[in-house]
Amino acid sequence: MIAAIASKGKTLTSQVDDCFGRTRFFVVVNLDSMGHEVVENPRYGGKDAAGVQTAGMLILRGVDAVAVRNVGHNSLVTLAGTGVCVHVEATGSVFDAIKALKHGELIPAESPTVGFQHGLEEES
Repeated sequence: MIAAIASKGKTLTSQVDDCFGRTRFFVVVNLDSMGHEVVENPRYGGKDAAGVQTAGMLILRGVDAVAVRNVGHNSLVTLAGTGVCVHVEATGSVFDAIKALKHGELIPAESPTVGFQHGLEEES
């Protein structure tokens, strides 16, 4: 299984990001081999359709699951519509989120956890 973890940094010890569509990075990891790569999110800081475009980028990369603290409506609908399972309430480091995902400890999202354009208020 290939999972994408929304991350504030480029390492396994980086913290999970609060945002999905406007996160700066994703750590994309093969949960079987633990091989991973860091993907910069081109929609970081984007104003419109960030969630949908970010979801599309991950879908094209063949991601099966996403772990994030929060997810918005458009992102969730886009990912779930293609069979990508979105897990919310991920906390701690990327490595912590990977362990929680592997052990079934994260909550599959049934509805959005934030409103539209979440993350824009955090920009300076």
